Amino acid sequence: MFVIISTYRAKLGEEDAIIALHEEWQRSQNLNTKLYHTWELLRKVDVPHEFISIAQFANEEQARVATKNLEKDAWYGRLVSLIEEGPGQMNCTVAWHLR
Repeated sequence: MFVIISTYRAKLGEEDAIIALHEEWQRSQNLNTKLYHTWELLRKVDVPHEFISIAQFANEEQARVATKNLEKDAWYGRLVSLIEEGPGQMNCTVAWHLR
């Protein structure tokens, strides 16, 4: 399992737009998410304009393809326009998982 963790800070007042953008992405995919195992967006409780995105993939190659596809998509440009800081990215492998 390969995981990409991204962090970003929304511009003031754009927090709901970031959530809506992720929901729009999900709708536009029409369940065509073969590359993604899971993808979730977390919002920090103590700093609500900061977000953490966690995307899981079967392997590093699928993560690379998904990232390249996303960066070409207008969706990514809209995300970047809504954030003031980031996106920072960490690439990880799963060392342990509770089922």
